[in-house]
Amino acid sequence: MSSNSIEKLRTILKRKATIFHTGGRRPSGSLEQSWIGRVTVALPTEEQPIDVQGNVMAPIMQLYLPALPFVPEAMHSVKLLTVFLSPDVLDHEDMEGYMCIREYTSVEDLVEKDFGPAFMQIKAFPLFPELKENDYPVWDGEDIPEEYGDVLNQMDEEEPDYFEDIVEEIYAVHKIGGYPSFIQPGIDFGEGYEFVFQIASDAKAQLNIVDGGSFYFAKHQNEGVWRGYFDFY
Repeated sequence: MSSNSIEKLRTILKRKATIFHTGGRRPSGSLEQSWIGRVTVALPTEEQPIDVQGNVMAPIMQLYLPALPFVPEAMHSVKLLTVFLSPDVLDHEDMEGYMCIREYTSVEDLVEKDFGPAFMQIKAFPLFPELKENDYPVWDGEDIPEEYGDVLNQMDEEEPDYFEDIVEEIYAVHKIGGYPSFIQPGIDFGEGYEFVFQIASDAKAQLNIVDGGSFYFAKHQNEGVWRGYFDFY
């Protein structure tokens, strides 16, 4: 494969993402602060979410999207995103019924609420965003467009390495946008679904998803339905 072809493929595949750094600075104290291990607000009528088995879900993340340098198109109308997970979520490959994602297009009616201890009793830390413009898909993650699959397979046969010749970075951290950084062979979320964000294992917050794993969340472009998936080493 020529250097021009490699550069073209690199340009086609790379995506923007906002990655998050955990702690290291004092939180702002305002609603614009994003968090891991904490959800601070909800509508007055919203209570603690319950999973399909009747168990109380716990807060794990809150993102204030207008303060982020990049968000996927599917989230442009959303101001605030909160995430809750069931204590039994890791026992179920299908996360449906064991996760709750709340989206708010306005923050005017939100009130402060105490949702108790975080998921897995992790420590709450402020998250600080950073723009990245070069996130790439993992080799076997179902995110490389089919029309480029043959090109990459041919390149593989010619022995150049995908990770050395194409990929600039794969950000396996908390992020919104970009690609899911699958650890095991990835999945296709289904027709109409777009990957939106991931929550990664985080030593500072004492979050270990089985064994260094991550949660991945995709949203249906038309129906607004969320799907969740996780994997680990």
